[in-house]
Amino acid sequence: MTLVLSATERRLLPFVGLQGCVATLGGFAGVFAYAQGGMAATVRYAALMLGSAALSIALAYALGAVVRLRCATLLRAAFLVPAVLLWFADGRPDVLGLAFGLFLGLAWGGRHWLELSLLADAERDAYATHATVLTVGASLVTILVVTLLLQWGGERHAPVYGLYALTSLVAAVFAARGLPETPPIRLEAPWAVVTQKGFVACLPLFFLESGLFGVGQVLGASGAVQALGEASRYGWVATAATVAGGIALFALRRRRQSHNRGRWMGWACAGVALAFGLLGASSVWPWLYVLHLLLQSGVAPFWQASEQVLNQRTMDIHGALADRIVARELTLGVFRLVVLAAFGFGTAGWSDLRVLQLGAALMAAAAVAEYALGRAWLRHAAAPAAALPQRH
Repeated sequence: MTLVLSATERRLLPFVGLQGCVATLGGFAGVFAYAQGGMAATVRYAALMLGSAALSIALAYALGAVVRLRCATLLRAAFLVPAVLLWFADGRPDVLGLAFGLFLGLAWGGRHWLELSLLADAERDAYATHATVLTVGASLVTILVVTLLLQWGGERHAPVYGLYALTSLVAAVFAARGLPETPPIRLEAPWAVVTQKGFVACLPLFFLESGLFGVGQVLGASGAVQALGEASRYGWVATAATVAGGIALFALRRRRQSHNRGRWMGWACAGVALAFGLLGASSVWPWLYVLHLLLQSGVAPFWQASEQVLNQRTMDIHGALADRIVARELTLGVFRLVVLAAFGFGTAGWSDLRVLQLGAALMAAAAVAEYALGRAWLRHAAAPAAALPQRH
């Protein structure tokens, strides 16, 4: 596999790169929330972020038929939200959660529509690799700039929010330029997707893939602050870790093909599980957090590329595209919020170190279980659509 881009990819990837720049706010946002209010504030931030992300996709798609919503308009709105709200986020984790959550929801709502409309299954592995390479590169530059800003600015958060707001404003102007034309977004019968057997068969995989997403956000922020203290130290480690991930991805960029999806996911799963083991152990030996972040960033691009292909594969079921996207995103949102609430209430009164240990063990176990389920889906990736077991 080479890095020669198709015509479709050349039109999609500028948006993907800008999305990657703004998305790096997520790592810093959790650290900021934890530093300002501890575990409880971080859980509230994560809940608001996840809830607003799911609802924004649902509302945008529900209004699509009324306003004849085009994908380019949705993507511009995704960047305009943080461009405005982040100026008011300093010291206010709730505003931060709302700004980042709306960005995630609207941006991924548009990206799902583009990718699932324009890419055939045979193109997904190449596109996932190219998109991940670009995202890693954009993330590296952004994290480094933010880290320098924190260090030079005495760990103040306001300049960081200002930088992300300005970046989002630039992205709102340029991200949607040159995107391929797609039909207006509109819902038809989303409930028919939810009730079909093919969608129900996806639920265990959806739960494992995203149910613990909010928990992972909280644990990452907790581990970073406990082990490293200052946000700029987290930034330096994250920069080094992103470099490691980029080097690994570039070195192995030609190895991934549609026929070896399962093997790639298996190796990535082993790395992810070990990384979470190091995160739990960092509660006893804080220096292990550095190894955790390095390993996690090294394997994350491969894990994310596998998940991207797998996610698109699970969407190859009956129903209008908008209906499938909304059904999936609302389901993921419910899973994330329910699990985060259960985790928050279940660990209330525990020490932060004990919470970190339990959460890391859960995340590692979920990764292994996700691979076990995902492998069966990936084995059928090349099968004719009518022969797939999940279609009914």
